[in-house]
Amino acid sequence: MKIFTYCSNMNINRLKERVPSAIKVCNSSVEGYKFSFNKRSNVDGSAKGNIHQTNDATDKVWGVIFEIAETDKSGLDEVEGLGKGYNEKQIDLFDDKGNAIQAQVYVADAAAINNEVLPFDWYKAFVVTGAEQNNLHADYTETLKNITAKLDKNVQRNQKQQAILTGIKKP
Repeated sequence: MKIFTYCSNMNINRLKERVPSAIKVCNSSVEGYKFSFNKRSNVDGSAKGNIHQTNDATDKVWGVIFEIAETDKSGLDEVEGLGKGYNEKQIDLFDDKGNAIQAQVYVADAAAINNEVLPFDWYKAFVVTGAEQNNLHADYTETLKNITAKLDKNVQRNQKQQAILTGIKKP
């Protein structure tokens, strides 16, 4: 099955840890949507990524389509919080050559949206490095870099996420 990743799962290290079967299909975009960090996490209270439909053709979210094994889907649903703040839907996208393609995406439930929360710095780093790893448009990546984040004061969580981000596992 095809999934559209637009946030932390664009980072190859993060996605491969969660979904070992993931294989990149292509870079892609969806028109009439905007990206923001406005989905409040049920776990740590920080902001997670979300896309919301604007129906404005000038709005566009860039991301990556991956093919994953059906057997990995339930595990991805679990870590993504399907039914616990995120819903899934099929959306129409364009691949990097302009061809139409359909994929599954996670979108925040309206009740989980909070525009006052900020993402942790390590979470934002997953998004930015994922955009860089996949060579998304430079202006889009620059926009992601300019989003405000906050320091995660939970040292253990921060270190664990940094290890995934860099691909260096600590004993």
